[in-house]
Amino acid sequence: MEILSYILFALALNVDSFCTGLTYGAKSIKVPPLSLLIISLVSMLSIAISMAAGRLLAANIPAPLVYRLGSGLLLLLGFWVLFQTLRKQAKSYRPSKNSVDKTVEIRLRPFGLIIQLLKEPARADVDSSGVISAHEALVLGAALAVDAFVAGCAVSLLGFSILVTAPAVGVGYFLLACLGIATGRSVSAGRVGRQLTALPGCILILLGLLKIC
Repeated sequence: MEILSYILFALALNVDSFCTGLTYGAKSIKVPPLSLLIISLVSMLSIAISMAAGRLLAANIPAPLVYRLGSGLLLLLGFWVLFQTLRKQAKSYRPSKNSVDKTVEIRLRPFGLIIQLLKEPARADVDSSGVISAHEALVLGAALAVDAFVAGCAVSLLGFSILVTAPAVGVGYFLLACLGIATGRSVSAGRVGRQLTALPGCILILLGLLKIC
């Protein structure tokens, strides 16, 4: 059961990496192995930091509440992700008066760039070279790691090991991104991506329920 929990958590955090890979594959944007490795390492570092923060939090609250707080955070995060996904899908079915796809741009560094990347992964290719360079991979990794912080803190409260969780997330990113890129070259990235967007929220809710019971 513990191994399954680690796998489910890594999958929940890395579905976005698969969808990002779909986008790159569909747009023929190349992501060299070094760039994928950089993004994976950034993901690992983010999870390690968030789990360390969770350990500090656990040391300052009553022991009986630690496990319940971790489960509750996973449930809340899962429902929030699911809600955001359903709201985004509902908006996508509404016809727009302007056919041009708009992306909100907030010129506050580094947050403006991160917001852009979360809305449209292809914007990580800043120089429009068709290749995600090492520098661009570092920024993309930071963008994708933002949402993982609360999740990492939650599973730390549930007793997940940093030494197991962080590598699992990093390896999961590398593998799923590669799979997404390969898939995006041969199928409709938009259609597959829409079918998977609700998966992370569902997995986090499942983990929360498994741990709270």
